[in-house]
Amino acid sequence: MDQQNLRTPTPHTAITRQTRHALTALTALTPGRRHVLQAAAEEYLSQVDRRRLPLGYDLPITLDHSNRADAYRMRRGETFARMLGIACQPSDADLPNTARAVLATITAPVDRLTARAATTGQPGVVALLHILGATDSDPDLDEALRRARTDRTAGAR
Repeated sequence: MDQQNLRTPTPHTAITRQTRHALTALTALTPGRRHVLQAAAEEYLSQVDRRRLPLGYDLPITLDHSNRADAYRMRRGETFARMLGIACQPSDADLPNTARAVLATITAPVDRLTARAATTGQPGVVALLHILGATDSDPDLDEALRRARTDRTAGAR
């Protein structure tokens, strides 16, 4: 397995016990704590994925386990792990994939709304319905979007 596959999870990557635990613990967090957790995971992954240099270094750390350990200590990886109750070593090879899974879960509602706004061509209506409390899985959201689209095309004639 090459190094890129270790850093980038594929859809076929098995979910580890650590990731299942983290996703379960995520459901108990308040929106404010989720925001802090998201920032910590993004900062941790920025060094693990080599988008940022380690603090105080002019060059990246070439050994993956040393890079993960440094990111854990210096780029809030420890904060991420503690907030979710994950007991792990600083160089844990599963922690980056767990952080990616948690980030994907946190950003999923926003991604769905963005996709819905793009596909319907009604970003304002999608935003308004979201503010009013309609969820992406709400069948009334589809009906409201159909009505808005019909009203808009009827008004243009």
